[in-house]
Amino acid sequence: MKLIEAFAFSAPIICAVICMVMMLMDARASLHNPLEKRLRTFLALAYLVSSLGWLGMVFYVLSPRTFASYYTVFILALMLDQVMIYRFVSLITNTGGRRKFNRLHLVIPLFLTAVSVVNAILVPVEQQVRLIYNDTGSGTWFRITYVTTTILFVVYNSLYPALNLRNIHRYRLFIVNYSADAYSTSLGWLTFIQILILITVPLPLAGLLIGIPATAISYLVLLGALSYFINYLILCYNLLNNNYLIIQTDTAEPDMPAVATPLDRKHFERYLRDKKPYLDPKLRITDLVTVLHTNRSYLSGFINKEYNMNFCSLINCCRLEELDRLRLQSSNAEKNNMDLVLMAGFSSYRSYLRAKSEQDEMRLLKVF
Repeated sequence: MKLIEAFAFSAPIICAVICMVMMLMDARASLHNPLEKRLRTFLALAYLVSSLGWLGMVFYVLSPRTFASYYTVFILALMLDQVMIYRFVSLITNTGGRRKFNRLHLVIPLFLTAVSVVNAILVPVEQQVRLIYNDTGSGTWFRITYVTTTILFVVYNSLYPALNLRNIHRYRLFIVNYSADAYSTSLGWLTFIQILILITVPLPLAGLLIGIPATAISYLVLLGALSYFINYLILCYNLLNNNYLIIQTDTAEPDMPAVATPLDRKHFERYLRDKKPYLDPKLRITDLVTVLHTNRSYLSGFINKEYNMNFCSLINCCRLEELDRLRLQSSNAEKNNMDLVLMAGFSSYRSYLRAKSEQDEMRLLKVF
């Protein structure tokens, strides 16, 4: 069973290292975009830290003495892993505010690392091994700090995924008033990762580290390792495919007027009809503000008030109407539905299906 556990804990290490290399290569290819380069470099560093944490789990299973000597690095990696992923999620879900990273997130990991260093100096390795593996003996202080650290590990792996889900929820509420392709940039993949970690990781690993003698714990720990393996792959895949949208701040748009010019519905609809900006699959509300001599906040509020829907829904309604027109044109008789969907401005057939489903639901609600 120990070899199976060690193999399971090795899988996330190998996966994390491969993903780290791919992120660094992609960061090098993103030299023209400092923000994208920073995002990938930071994620590569997070992969490295996480792999060091899983290496500690391998030592825990196979070599008690090595684990005791490695314990300080292990604790630091476990804590920093969650803090770094939280920072990564904060960067990718930033809705335009310039929130600085609170350094208090680093206080507890650094404090526990300092305590671990003191323990490593004062407590002999053999005694550490006996206390870590739930054997009797002197060294109550070391045992207390070990159990406290394990409890904090559970808290970190519960609290930070919850904070990440909060940030993602806030981002999803914002993105529908910002991007006309909010469906493909809603970060559903990131939500899935956080929920998966929240369910499968904290308690099983805590039970193993505290030394609870239960076969079920071992199987759940293997499930936790599998969850991180999937986590690394999903993160890497979606970063490489740019399945996210970094929100531009108002201050990054010098042509955006501070005072909005009032809009009227007739003028706005004429602009949509004549210029057809919705044909751009990557259309953002900031692409319209300069042309309309307004600002993002005013335009978003105008759309919500006049049409009782968000920016994304309005643009997709325009695309659905455009699709109906395209289907009626004889010149498009030979084109398949997928071609027409893309011509209407949808980024993918999936985006079209979601927009169509949303429109059908709205019509059904009006009937009742």
